[in-house]
Amino acid sequence: MPSSARKTRVVVCGEKRIAEACLRILYACGDTDICAIVASPRDWQADLIAWGVAHRTKVYVGNVNRYVDEIKRLEPDFIFSIQYRRLLRPEILAVPHRGCINLHFGLLPRYGGCYPVAWAILNGESQAGATLHYMTERFDEGDVIAQCSVPVRPHTTARALFDALSEAGAALFQAQYPLLRRSGGQARPQEAAKRLYYGKHSIDFERDRWIHWQRGGVEVQRQICAFTFEPFQLPATGLQGPDGQYRTAMIARTRLGEGQAPPSCAAGSILSVTPSGSILVVTGDGTLLEMAMLNQQPARDFIASLGWDPRRVRLVSGRGEGA
Repeated sequence: MPSSARKTRVVVCGEKRIAEACLRILYACGDTDICAIVASPRDWQADLIAWGVAHRTKVYVGNVNRYVDEIKRLEPDFIFSIQYRRLLRPEILAVPHRGCINLHFGLLPRYGGCYPVAWAILNGESQAGATLHYMTERFDEGDVIAQCSVPVRPHTTARALFDALSEAGAALFQAQYPLLRRSGGQARPQEAAKRLYYGKHSIDFERDRWIHWQRGGVEVQRQICAFTFEPFQLPATGLQGPDGQYRTAMIARTRLGEGQAPPSCAAGSILSVTPSGSILVVTGDGTLLEMAMLNQQPARDFIASLGWDPRRVRLVSGRGEGA
């Protein structure tokens, strides 16, 4: 049979809704055969194992590097890594005839490695994006095939940005796959001088989600947004009551307020309460932060449930920040 008549054979290693979206894109192509899926045993957003069973597709569970011989026998043209957390070893990278390709949630060469969504927010980027690139023996270093971007605004949370990147990344994959199948695309090397890489220990999510109110308002807002990934994680604060009592609470729905606090107002103090029940918190540079929710209640109502007057409450980090 002429090579032009042969279906393109692919293996998809992936997790989450974007991997399922890419599988649907490939499945709809009459010229493509999904010969296997490598899925995580636990996936909070999608069930690729069930998807594979429903579509009569071979499924391997766990680390793709354990299935070198099995993948070789499939003779894939491409291996796609879609939000897949494992580094593919050289034995796997050498298997597909036309390469291993990764879809990464960062605008490479910036934001390679771990937590690109959180770091884009923490660093105050106006745009984040997804990159389709060839894979090498090191994370996120291969030639770039194509990229797309989405805006990051002062109120954009990590969960909102992740969802936006999932949608944009799937659209990028859908646009590029026909080009890859026909010609391999026009990849370009990454500029090493612009590389920005974050390792797996660059963020401690349990420690770093505690808000330090002595920081400036813009930095506080970025920190809150970067650690807001509902329903799994929200940023945290301590509340110091009028008689020294202490409580902790989860923060949601914040934005930078208008105006400045008087110089006499300490960082973390509550300047006022809005008619809707939000509180205006003073940050370290006097900028006001409007906070709508504490512990899934209007902030005013949560403080009232503790029997406290908001004007006599101060927000503290709970992680060693001074009173």
